[in-house]
Amino acid sequence: MLQVFTIVIAVLAAIVAASLLAIVAVRVTRRIKDNERARLAEQPRKALLAFVADNGEEGSDDLVAIPDDAWRAAEPHALALLGKLRGEAHLGLVSVFLRRGAARSALHGLRSRSPVKRSRAAQVLGDLEVRRAVPELCRLLTDRYPEVRVVAVRALGRIGDPAAAWRIISSLDQPDPIPSLLASHTLAQLGPEAEVTLSAALDHPQARVRAVCLDALGLLGATGSVHRIARIVNEDSHLDVRVAAATNLGKLGTRTALEPLTHALRDSRPTALRSAAAKALGDLGSPSAVPTLATLLGDDAYQVAHEAAHAMRRLGSKGLDALREVIEDERAKAIAMGAGAHAQRSPAACHAEEALALAGVLRGEDQRVGAAR
Repeated sequence: MLQVFTIVIAVLAAIVAASLLAIVAVRVTRRIKDNERARLAEQPRKALLAFVADNGEEGSDDLVAIPDDAWRAAEPHALALLGKLRGEAHLGLVSVFLRRGAARSALHGLRSRSPVKRSRAAQVLGDLEVRRAVPELCRLLTDRYPEVRVVAVRALGRIGDPAAAWRIISSLDQPDPIPSLLASHTLAQLGPEAEVTLSAALDHPQARVRAVCLDALGLLGATGSVHRIARIVNEDSHLDVRVAAATNLGKLGTRTALEPLTHALRDSRPTALRSAAAKALGDLGSPSAVPTLATLLGDDAYQVAHEAAHAMRRLGSKGLDALREVIEDERAKAIAMGAGAHAQRSPAACHAEEALALAGVLRGEDQRVGAAR
């Protein structure tokens, strides 16, 4: 029995020793490869930095002539620069990648079985703004892996081809869709030519799709869609969509949005819609909305009154004067009724004081920044 136990211990010791040797060998091999990669990448990295420092005007031929093994070692650094650069330096580096066949390799990588390789290929094509890759990137919008879909959407935004708009919108109506915020920003990146598609998608049966398109129209500044969005504020069957429509009417900043937002403030409308409309009137920037907002300071719904007060604050001197007038009227009534200094203030006065206090804080910060400059 003792002999068997000794043999088992010896076998276990041998396994442990072999495992340790294997770990050491792997780490040594990895260290050697890392050192070799760093050695190969040293010269290309210097050439890349010199190229960027020269704003991409000279050195592109030298980068194209770098041997493939050295370029592969430096490629992660080059891709990181590609995503950060703008202007002539970006265009110059894009030209280098294209001349080295990066677009062709990345297009092939979109068909890889590995989701990591598909994601990396999509990112490269987006950074290179390869327009011919749009159909293949749109195909990845239905990829089984969510991380691949996210990278594909970002790449389509970088390329900015409005032809991708409807495919991105369609991808929202599927299980586990891309994040709404990412979709809205990407659709806005497709430019004014996507407005027609976005406006047409406001009739989509899915509420989430309509809300995303409304946000994209707001980011795009699509003033031509004001009447269409105003109709949604009044007629859509989903409250969240109506709230999104009111919010984005404020972002568009056109006077034609004043009337539908004012109608959305009626007492019969849901509180969430009324508060969104009050906030949107402040974003709209029209001082003519001040009288309407002033009537909401004493609203029974706290959020409506709160948003109305801060909307008035953002409407400049006319809004601030109206807020001060509310407070002064309250004081005058308290004095007339013989109330003391500790008389209970009305909700309207409380909201007005809060908005004025914040206006004073922001004005003080602006003055300090101006003095620092």
